[in-house]
Amino acid sequence: MLTRKQHFMLLSSASGLTFWGMIATLGPLTAAGSLIGTLPHGMKVLILLIGPIFVPFGNFITGLLSDIIGRKKIFIITMMMYGAGIIVIALSQTFILLAIGLMVAEFGVGGEEIPSLSLISEDSPVSQRAKWLTIIANFDNIGSAVIAGMFIVVTNTLFDRVLLLVSAVVLVIIMIISRINLPESYKWLESRDKEKSEIQKSELYIDTEGIKSKKPSYKLSLFVLLSIAISQYTTFGLMAYIIGPYEFSGTYTNEMIIFIALVGASVAGFIAAPLISRGRKFFTLYSYLIGFLSTVTILAFVPLLNNVFIFYPLLFINMMMSEFAWASRTTLEPELFPTKYRGTLIGIVRLGPMIVYPVLIYLTSSLNLYNFILLNVLLWALGAAGAITWYVKGLETTNIDINYQ
Repeated sequence: MLTRKQHFMLLSSASGLTFWGMIATLGPLTAAGSLIGTLPHGMKVLILLIGPIFVPFGNFITGLLSDIIGRKKIFIITMMMYGAGIIVIALSQTFILLAIGLMVAEFGVGGEEIPSLSLISEDSPVSQRAKWLTIIANFDNIGSAVIAGMFIVVTNTLFDRVLLLVSAVVLVIIMIISRINLPESYKWLESRDKEKSEIQKSELYIDTEGIKSKKPSYKLSLFVLLSIAISQYTTFGLMAYIIGPYEFSGTYTNEMIIFIALVGASVAGFIAAPLISRGRKFFTLYSYLIGFLSTVTILAFVPLLNNVFIFYPLLFINMMMSEFAWASRTTLEPELFPTKYRGTLIGIVRLGPMIVYPVLIYLTSSLNLYNFILLNVLLWALGAAGAITWYVKGLETTNIDINYQ
């Protein structure tokens, strides 16, 4: 049973990550022909690069600030930024204005996830920590699926903009209400104000601090988290957002690819939540191994991928496994770092995939479909290697006290 403050914590994070999913999908949808019409290849590449370039800045900077000024204050800053960005996007009639709006919005939403994951991991009951980390992070996928679905149904660009604004207003209202009532992390407060920390803790349902454990190895944690992060983040983006504009013609087909991919990921998030709660190491292992095998299967069917009855089911399954891998990341990242540096170290880990991803977007713009999928196979192999390493040498973090000193 969660307290009122914990419900606001989850509502705040869910609405913010839904916003992130919507904004992250706007670039690929625009590249596919939505909002301002068909774009030449060069502009497609540019619009697809905006998110991967600006999200890392928001991710790292707010991760660092969340350790300095707290988790709660960051949410006000990020909400103002992507709120302003979405207004510019909805009102823009030119490529330049749309690009500026995307830059501001992507920076803002990039700052949502690290303080959200930190706060949920710190203020949730230990036994429910993995469940809520997985479910709330999944709202990123849900936001993407919803906006892609709406753009499929509404083909008029003016109605696209109206839907975008209305959706944004509803989410911002929810966020304002929830963030006014949002608790600060009692674990973050412990090192700054013991009295306030105890008061905050008493308002939360925290039945136990968890099992005391040795601090995980930074060297091993960084190696594993970087390998599984680069693998999951890049393959998710390439298969959900990039393969359509690059390899398949037609706005409707591109939007359907994004929609199918994100529905698969969204469904998998709710399946993953109870599974990862049973144990992190084995869950991470089979998530990456099956993800690798599903991508090898897609590679074997490359000559037949123009048949949607073959490609869509394969994509759906592949993105389900990508969500399983995503659940591993969003749970292990906050669990493997100490409270004092949690936001900063998560931000550092996430710089790896966020630097690699835009490079791959540029490089894959000239690849044929076979080589595009082959690259994804190799990236999944990297993640599988990290998962195997963690299974053999890593620490099982289920129900442990993550307030390492």
